[in-house]
Amino acid sequence: MAESFFLPYEYVDVLTNPGLQTSAGRVKLTQYLCKDRGNGGNDSATSFFKNFRWIKDPHGITLNQHVGGREIDLALKGQGNDKTFVKIWNFMLKNKDLLDKYKVEVCGRANKDGSKDVEQTGKIKKLYFDKMSDQAALQQMVQDRFFGMDCIGFIANFLIFTGEWDKYYGVSPRRYPDHVAKTNIDDINEVKPLDFMVWNGHVAMIDWVWEVLDEKRARIDMCQSSSGGPQCNEYVILRRTGGKGLKGGCEFTIDGGTPAPPVRGHFTIWRREGFWY
Repeated sequence: MAESFFLPYEYVDVLTNPGLQTSAGRVKLTQYLCKDRGNGGNDSATSFFKNFRWIKDPHGITLNQHVGGREIDLALKGQGNDKTFVKIWNFMLKNKDLLDKYKVEVCGRANKDGSKDVEQTGKIKKLYFDKMSDQAALQQMVQDRFFGMDCIGFIANFLIFTGEWDKYYGVSPRRYPDHVAKTNIDDINEVKPLDFMVWNGHVAMIDWVWEVLDEKRARIDMCQSSSGGPQCNEYVILRRTGGKGLKGGCEFTIDGGTPAPPVRGHFTIWRREGFWY
């Protein structure tokens, strides 16, 4: 646990503005992807990785060997590291002939009954790389939900990016107060950058505190990955409700923001001891 020399918005910028550097140019990771069916599922990603991770390049090396099995598993469920995505994309660009080996399903968000929403089926090279530039092809595959990041993937990889974590640790949002950030913040005057905003099924971070408006409200920036992918929501009004939430912590809610934060409702705020900006 130590001082962070980065704020979450800087990691959002790495991912999306200008994006991740590949051999074909920058690709923006502007997609939310989560294995959970209720949060959209990962059907496009599953159809891609289940075969492509095992196909060998001319040297007999598979993507799984090149990137690492655990890293592929994390990318598949929306928790991959930025460096992992770059390795995957560069492997694809170097071995585009392998993209003609099998068909994939291009899927939208999972249907409400949990079934797949298959929009089209075809070979990746024909669907993407034969129709547009390599950079545009990868960007369209992000748009089509082959690659993306969920809320815990974003937070975990920010902690890796800033040097707080040495590797990925899988922790569900409701377990953050037990394993990641154990100090509850209940006073609006005490809220600081890098505090964790914890819902029962979502997690985000305070990026900046602009001003305390009164005893219950403050104007903040926050960062998260939600609908639309990794993002910074500016000039959000953080409001203390007075209710009790997770582990008895004081509940807060949010209003406004640009762009508007996709997840609202009530949450608690927690701080990781010894982690500050």
